[in-house]
Amino acid sequence: MRNRKKAVYTFFYFPVFLLTVTSIFVQPKVLFAVNDDVWYIHDVVNTSLDEVEWVEEGGTMEVASWIADGLWYSARMRQSLVDEDDIFVETHESFNWSNIKNILEYHYDVKFSTFYEFASFIEDAPNQWLGFSWQIDIQWYGVCSNTTKVKYSFNETTANAEVWTWFHITHIPEYFTGEGKLENWLTGFDLTPVSTGNLKTWEFHKEWSKNGVWYNLRFKAPASMLSQHLANYTFTINSLPEYRGSNNNIQQIIDINMPANTEVKEAKPFNMCIIKGNTATFVIGKDDKYPNAFTVVSGPPTKSLSQTIWEGASLWLFTPVGWASMASITVLSITALRGRRILNRNKLYRHLYKSMVTIYDLYAADSLKFQHEMDNISRSIIAMLVQDRITDEQFEKLLQRRDDLIKRTQG
Repeated sequence: MRNRKKAVYTFFYFPVFLLTVTSIFVQPKVLFAVNDDVWYIHDVVNTSLDEVEWVEEGGTMEVASWIADGLWYSARMRQSLVDEDDIFVETHESFNWSNIKNILEYHYDVKFSTFYEFASFIEDAPNQWLGFSWQIDIQWYGVCSNTTKVKYSFNETTANAEVWTWFHITHIPEYFTGEGKLENWLTGFDLTPVSTGNLKTWEFHKEWSKNGVWYNLRFKAPASMLSQHLANYTFTINSLPEYRGSNNNIQQIIDINMPANTEVKEAKPFNMCIIKGNTATFVIGKDDKYPNAFTVVSGPPTKSLSQTIWEGASLWLFTPVGWASMASITVLSITALRGRRILNRNKLYRHLYKSMVTIYDLYAADSLKFQHEMDNISRSIIAMLVQDRITDEQFEKLLQRRDDLIKRTQG
């Protein structure tokens, strides 16, 4: 795990350094520009004869329509495979109750005079909310209401509502195979050789906000993508029919890591590929036609390590494919870091919010102790704002919650 993290770190930040060097020594006429509606995607595929480990990260600066129109402010989902027949899911969403109220009443055919009536409704019937907001097919995916939990908060001044849900998906083959969900999440690949009904690992995280969309997924599963003939290995993955030969408004980097102690001998399509050691890196620009398939052949090394490193660095520095790849990685790194920063801020905000509630529960009857603890947490909230660890909006909401709790104790 430590080596894998180190490898990911090297891949993301070494090209950024090379991009800086390139800008000094090389002056290409055109470098890939950043477009709001383009998806920047990075795939890392680790191959073996009997399974595949796949990591994909992607992002776009284009804002989802349901956030752009002011209905929702943000949303996120996290999934983790905890057992062979159990995926645990956590969701969070923030929306404007005033704007969405009529839509919910129409959908449910129920009148909600206040937000709290709606909150009680989804607490009693959480699966209905999962179906409406997240398009979760409860029966088909095996979601049980007895193991589903809903929490909420509401600001009456701003009409900002937040809803958290936790639930289990227990029909794994139906979830991944029946509707091709995994192929919908991954970009462009035909996963017929992958046994998606027998996943060994599944981690998925996606966020929607006013800054765009960002996601990261990782899975490991039995697969038959890699074959061996004598000392040579061949990896092949086909593209989905709807992608082949078309422009898909994506800028994608695909790293295919062949078995250790081999080096790549051949890769197709060769005009999209950078070869370095046992890794073939395919770079697809937003105006490129998507290929029918990706094929990589590797075998025993024939070059010295220093020669291989220099040739790989030269490809990154002095070829248009290398420039495009480095530009894509830079944009994707910024998008991913922004997504992680939002996640960390949300976690810290929730921690501070829960801390104040806990203080109220413990010391509401002891006004001096309660005031002392509230003064301490107020200083912490101010420090977090100064350090840019929470947003201005979160800061105001925390202070509103603090004042509300103080009024309760005084009452």
